[in-house]
Amino acid sequence: MPHYTSDDKLGSGVPLGGIGAGKIEVFPDGTYANFTHQNNWDNPSGPDASSGAGPGVIDARVGHHFAVWARRHVSADAGLSTGTDTGPAPGDGVSVVRMLQTADVAGLPRVARIEYEGAYPFARLDYTDSSLPVRVRLEAFSPIVPGDSRLSAMPAALFVFHVTNTDSLAASDVAIMATARNTVGSWNVGRFNQTMTDDDTTGVLLCVDSPLPCDPRAGTVCLATTRAAGKISCELAWNLKTADPFSLTLSNLDLAPWTAFAESGRLSLDLGHAPAPPKHSAIASDVVKGEGIELGAALCVSATLRPGEARSIPFAVAWHMPQTHFGHVYEHDYHDASRVAAVALSRLDDIKEGAGLWKSCLDRARDDSTPASTDGDTSRPSLPVWLDDALRNNLYVLSSGSWWDRDGRFALFEASRTCQLMSTVDVLYYASIPVSWCYPDLQESCITQIAAAQRDDGYIPHDLGRGRVDYPSDGTTSPPRWKDLCPKFVLMVYRDYVWWGGKRLLDRMYAVTKRAMRWEMRTDANGDGLPDNEGADQTFDNWSFHGTNSYTSSIYLASLLACEQMSHAAGDAEFADECSSAFARGQRSFERQLWNGRFYRAVATEPECTVGQLNGQWYAHLLGLGYILPPAHVASAVRTMLDTCGSASEYGAVNSVFPDGRADRTNSHSGNVWPGETYALAALAIYEGFVDEGLGLARKTWSNITDRIRSPWDQPDVIDSLTGQYGFGDHYMRNMGIWALAFALARHDCRVERALCALSQSRRTSPPAGLASHAKSR
Repeated sequence: MPHYTSDDKLGSGVPLGGIGAGKIEVFPDGTYANFTHQNNWDNPSGPDASSGAGPGVIDARVGHHFAVWARRHVSADAGLSTGTDTGPAPGDGVSVVRMLQTADVAGLPRVARIEYEGAYPFARLDYTDSSLPVRVRLEAFSPIVPGDSRLSAMPAALFVFHVTNTDSLAASDVAIMATARNTVGSWNVGRFNQTMTDDDTTGVLLCVDSPLPCDPRAGTVCLATTRAAGKISCELAWNLKTADPFSLTLSNLDLAPWTAFAESGRLSLDLGHAPAPPKHSAIASDVVKGEGIELGAALCVSATLRPGEARSIPFAVAWHMPQTHFGHVYEHDYHDASRVAAVALSRLDDIKEGAGLWKSCLDRARDDSTPASTDGDTSRPSLPVWLDDALRNNLYVLSSGSWWDRDGRFALFEASRTCQLMSTVDVLYYASIPVSWCYPDLQESCITQIAAAQRDDGYIPHDLGRGRVDYPSDGTTSPPRWKDLCPKFVLMVYRDYVWWGGKRLLDRMYAVTKRAMRWEMRTDANGDGLPDNEGADQTFDNWSFHGTNSYTSSIYLASLLACEQMSHAAGDAEFADECSSAFARGQRSFERQLWNGRFYRAVATEPECTVGQLNGQWYAHLLGLGYILPPAHVASAVRTMLDTCGSASEYGAVNSVFPDGRADRTNSHSGNVWPGETYALAALAIYEGFVDEGLGLARKTWSNITDRIRSPWDQPDVIDSLTGQYGFGDHYMRNMGIWALAFALARHDCRVERALCALSQSRRTSPPAGLASHAKSR
């Protein structure tokens, strides 16, 4: 798994939050930032967030902290006579208190070092400090459960501290304090905090009084723990600001509860201990009346650990932010953040087990109890460890770049900060592979919305809108209209039909796909049987092509095969025959115009070898459609792409390379590396039998992201092929297409097939077409 330490300065961390709910990120230095849980996907709150209350700056990390207090008993018998957890008791030991982060917070003592491992939806932090008499590990995770989309939409981040008394003779008193800053509402005036308690949970609810109905940051946030965790106390409210009325940074904040916590491991307000809940109504702080106040809140859990005892202390940070035009699907399940926190903590074990399915299911690919290969070749690899890491961590977009509104409309941001176009069809074609496999209801929402957005003449638009899902646009460079959208839509519909939708989905989508295919057929201006590009009218929208282009046309050929299959299933023999004839004609033209004896040119007049020339063949293999071109030519082209595009950069496959090995730098797309395109080529290579080569190509791209860029949870669409540095696009959804490698490996290895089927849960009884069946020749 991506492993970092508190010495590593990352720009992103594992995102914590549900699908469509926004998120927070935990960093290797123990800080928390990049908050998007208040409907601010395109403008995350970070170290330089505007205060909203004047010219100063408020560091978004301020106020969101964890700390540990511990005291070892001198006597081995101290504090053990009752056999109950009554919290820290008087003893002769010396108290040790540390902030659970290495970033300096107002000069307070902090741990010496943190070891950090990211395995989305989990982050694990091991805190090292020789003065502590206990060992502390944090397991933070998102409620992202394969197959359970509604639970996965929970607007919460879960934190479980595993505290172990390392002394085998003496007991230790221990406490964990969690703090939060009230950021509810766009103005700090009107904010207040109040306690919340039910039979199982207790904590602090952060609120705002009388927010404007147009305020997207209005709602509630809750910091809570379980009543069974130990003795619970809190500091309901204090002003985090010191002398500066406008700025608030890690160096000048006032962490007022620190004094009491450092002395006793407790805070001023006792919230009780299990099993008997306290008998009091919610206590509320004063409402903020001046802009110089930033409210903090703190919650503390304390207990006594016997020699060698380990204990888990959970916290939930939950939010409920309904005031957007489109709202959130989670509003149907929770009325405010306190309810979210209560449900999250009551189902903590179920959520953790469910989120752990990503690991436990993929672990089946390395189970040696069954033969490795479906064809008897035991030399084929199962799922490599690095690919297991990459598959899980590339799913981070589900927390950081997803939208699921109160009407049930799901969408993915193309890039949540730099390109807020929703469910961009040309990129969704890649990103939706794991979504369709693991969350078919979410993919059905996507494909249904796209179908409903179809133009009257059959054209499938580029996206559903910018920061909205109700106003589709034709494309970033349109006019001309894009030529890869309709065939990609047809292939996604066919995939969803064979993977999970069956006749029910086909009945809804067939007329739309037929109109889309007819629109694409009409783009053949010169009568050669293939679409004619008219410029930058496909996913490489900084790169112009005219006439027949291998990227667009290969996808078109694959879509003809898919549409032929759907036409037969729909009882439309006439259109099936039309698609079959169009395929034969287009295939001949493709061969005649683009084959040069070694590979397929991007266009007939150019000599470059391009990474996307057989993109349609990759998708045809994924869906079991067979070959769109002669198998021998496909194998030769794949070999050439690996040798040229795959070797032109140490960071992945360069999109276009001249015969002499030079990268084609005529534009920003041709001369650079796109991880999503590299993964597509790698998957195609694996299908074609170049297993080691395909895995090696993908691995160097993933290693660059984790080791050089060090941004596995904020990946670009474009990587500089010379330096390996971050190019264009943040949190880019295309890179989820790395899941195609697992499907390609499943063609060779039944252990990988079994792992994928385990993730698909119980909705299918046998592998769908294309998963483990060998490719057919046509």
